[in-house]
Amino acid sequence: MAQVILAGKDWQARALLRAQLIEEGVEVEAYTTAAEALVEMGDLLPSLLIADLAESEDPTGEIEELAKWTRQIPIWIVAGRNLIAGKALRGRGFEMILYRPIDLGELVEQIKRRIEGA
Repeated sequence: MAQVILAGKDWQARALLRAQLIEEGVEVEAYTTAAEALVEMGDLLPSLLIADLAESEDPTGEIEELAKWTRQIPIWIVAGRNLIAGKALRGRGFEMILYRPIDLGELVEQIKRRIEGA
């Protein structure tokens, strides 16, 4: 079964997306930060990691840490339009960079297509 890991400080957005994915039959784990998610996943690599950096206290640090994993797992980044570290996202191997606001229904469909094709 495909597993998706969600990371982000916006607990409401994280909980809503997690609930929607579970409703669609996707196995989902959710964490407050990307660093926490990377530690907790251990040796089990997810089908997809989605990191919401829009409210991150250290977006540049999280980008650096996540970029180390782009060869092992597909990583999607969700960023706010005003993300200071926006330029740091380019050319780092992230599969997709999404900007808020995001249509939840469309995001769920994109995730389902991605993990079904994996």
